[in-house]
Amino acid sequence: MPDGEELLLVSNRDVPLGSGNVIRVPARADGIQEARTVLREQTLYRTRPDVSLDGRRFVYSSTAGAADQFNNLYVQPTEGGEPYKLTFFEHDAFHPRWSPDGETIAYITNEDGLPQLELIETYGGGRRRIEIGEREYAGPTGMLSVTVRTDASGRDPVAARVTLLGPDGKYHAPPDEYARIGQRGRYPAFHTDGTFTVALPPGEADLTIVKGFEIEPQRMKVAIEAGETVELAVTLHRFADLSADGWHNGSTHVHMNYAGNLHNTLENLMFMSAGEDQDIVNEQVANKDNRILDHQFFVPGGGAHPVSTEEMVVVVGQEYRPPFYGHVFMFGMRDHLISPFTTGYEGTGIESLYPSNTDMMRKAKDQGATTGYVHPYFGDVDPLTFGLMGGKGFMVDAVLGTSDALEWSSAERAGFFPLYALWSNDVRVCATGGEDSISNLHATPLLGAMRTYVRTPDGRLTADGWFEGLRGAAAFVTNGPLVELTVNGEIPGSVVELGSGATSVEVEASVRSIVPLTRAWLVRDGEDVLDLELSEDRKSASFSGDVEIDDSGWIHLRAEGEAEERFPLDAAYPQGFTNPVWFTVGGEAIRDAAGAQYGLDWIDELERQAREWPGWRSQAEQDHVYGQFEEARDVYRRLLAEAGAGGD
Repeated sequence: MPDGEELLLVSNRDVPLGSGNVIRVPARADGIQEARTVLREQTLYRTRPDVSLDGRRFVYSSTAGAADQFNNLYVQPTEGGEPYKLTFFEHDAFHPRWSPDGETIAYITNEDGLPQLELIETYGGGRRRIEIGEREYAGPTGMLSVTVRTDASGRDPVAARVTLLGPDGKYHAPPDEYARIGQRGRYPAFHTDGTFTVALPPGEADLTIVKGFEIEPQRMKVAIEAGETVELAVTLHRFADLSADGWHNGSTHVHMNYAGNLHNTLENLMFMSAGEDQDIVNEQVANKDNRILDHQFFVPGGGAHPVSTEEMVVVVGQEYRPPFYGHVFMFGMRDHLISPFTTGYEGTGIESLYPSNTDMMRKAKDQGATTGYVHPYFGDVDPLTFGLMGGKGFMVDAVLGTSDALEWSSAERAGFFPLYALWSNDVRVCATGGEDSISNLHATPLLGAMRTYVRTPDGRLTADGWFEGLRGAAAFVTNGPLVELTVNGEIPGSVVELGSGATSVEVEASVRSIVPLTRAWLVRDGEDVLDLELSEDRKSASFSGDVEIDDSGWIHLRAEGEAEERFPLDAAYPQGFTNPVWFTVGGEAIRDAAGAQYGLDWIDELERQAREWPGWRSQAEQDHVYGQFEEARDVYRRLLAEAGAGGD
């Protein structure tokens, strides 16, 4: 406040949703104990209240709880009272500041995409954009002008991702590009349409250009001289073309607008995806507390969005986000988005654990949706020993057939514990990759950092075909390594039927990678059975031969590398793995007693946690949900009995 006696700030003390309320706090020790709320609403890290010089009012940025997707400017008395909305934009306005005379408010707008400075009249509403006429640098600079091509594009530029470390030890990006820091790899990058120019201090710059996982990245040193322009043409070499073989790739978890500085569009997602050599963009409409972001881009029908092209498919689906059961993707709904977007928000009207994920996923599937649990597990620890982590409902929905997939959002091994238990009982859940990029933020997993390659039924790139292949587990997961596997000539997701007495299967396995690997190996029924010999540069490996089997089961291929050798991947460490090829011997079912018991133990822990939840509204709600748990238990009990009768 102008008199220095009080502070006006945002606090989430005793606030269930958002970043908090605006409060007045005496500027002295323990003043927070005397705080009083002057604005009570669900803020979202954008409020940034600025008090006028007379101390009587403040300007702030707000979505007014759930009333607006976008941040607009409001003014309100500092003593409390009714807010007045100053702007009515279909884009964000944030970081407002009063002019000394109170006649003008400066703020940041992202109306044209990138954030820019703008002024608005406090009285009158006239706006004026503050354009950057020229840039003055603290020292001498030279220019780097780059064109990116591939060996197939001729002289035409192609989209790519760039990391540029200047001679000054700082990362640089052109002023007309949106710079990001990859959340997994922790290095900055920007996307280019194939041509860019940037000013750099003199010296040696470190330039890296990347375009997906099938094209060899280029890293080079470039000498920058003051007052000179270096013109550089970089040609990238494609060493693999999996799309030509019917394998099309894309992340299963992309967000467009979610509280970042960029005003994002589907076209921009396509631009970034082209730079990452992706074939499909799976954008998820999501809630942030009560706000539903990007819902207007959902198109009924269940297929590709109209913005799609022959070269790139765009699908707009939904992330359903209950904090207790775990978040879920839903793609391909024919009629409408599922609502509400969450359950189990304490202190709200939707704090109950009813409806369950099973209920809501069944409603999505009634509309033709493909569903899967997203970012559920992390690290290397068995989720059963760690509170079930973020995918508590998965083992229920997998065995009930309401979840088609389990997503890897980053390199981790925890997910193999529940997944192997299911695969070993012929529950054919598909492992998928989706990095959970919030692509209008500066610090976020880079789009496509973790992705899914799917073999479509007819080899063509279509939304329906891609999700049909995913539901059939004809897929592999990767943040870099390309992993390919056949068993008796059949790809992942297939079932090979062998005669009685069969003791081996014929396996073809290969790995190719743009970064070095430390290991590639085959897993049979959850046990490591064979290591592939890596090439001298540790970027490839292959195996062709027989693998012994005991009875009905499955085989999949895994590959990993070291964290120290991950660059330019946005990953904690390189990781790739296929879904399994299942095989039966003499018609014997694929069963595993330990895996079935794992499912029962999981549901026991899930129900224990659910019974402690304070937000249930009635016993009938609990009976309904616990009945679904029991439905899943019955399946695991049957699997356990069948395993005892003839399985492991």
